[in-house]
Amino acid sequence: MLRHQPSLRTDRLRLRPFIAEDAPAIEDLAGTREVADSSISITHPYSLAAAKAWIAGLPHFFRTGTALHFAATLQSSDELIGSVSLSDIDTHNAHAELAFWVGVPWWRSGYAMEAAREIARFGFVELSLNRIYARRLARDAASGDLLRKLGMRREGVLRQAVRKGDVFEDVVLHAILREKARVAAA
Repeated sequence: MLRHQPSLRTDRLRLRPFIAEDAPAIEDLAGTREVADSSISITHPYSLAAAKAWIAGLPHFFRTGTALHFAATLQSSDELIGSVSLSDIDTHNAHAELAFWVGVPWWRSGYAMEAAREIARFGFVELSLNRIYARRLARDAASGDLLRKLGMRREGVLRQAVRKGDVFEDVVLHAILREKARVAAA
């Protein structure tokens, strides 16, 4: 078990623990209709109070070893651009769920892939996970493309598994096993 949540670096990003001062940026970025619409768990509108409450709850997940949530920031400025996480960490079965979102101004820039690749590497190398899975809305083709490029295989569809507004939507499950992942120790 980790004693403190680390910060990770990629070529362009710093993945660090969230801090209270990130709440306004989360409200602005995650609160856009486009981000909320493509996310399973983000609602629209997403309020500042919701962002503050979410950040305040993150230490509990870290202490219990059930999740690691990272603020994805630009290395050059520490500007928050999104989030990447491993949640539902199950140490006995050595698996966890990967989730991410990036604010609209940074879509199609490769930042989501960069963050997801690093968090998957961290999960396999540092947490000794055997399997990392991700869920996405069936209509979110961009996330599906990213997960495939990450090496994840589509495992199935959970029919009408989540409600977005008044509509029940299908969720696609993807996963990658450590033996299939191309990760290197840092």
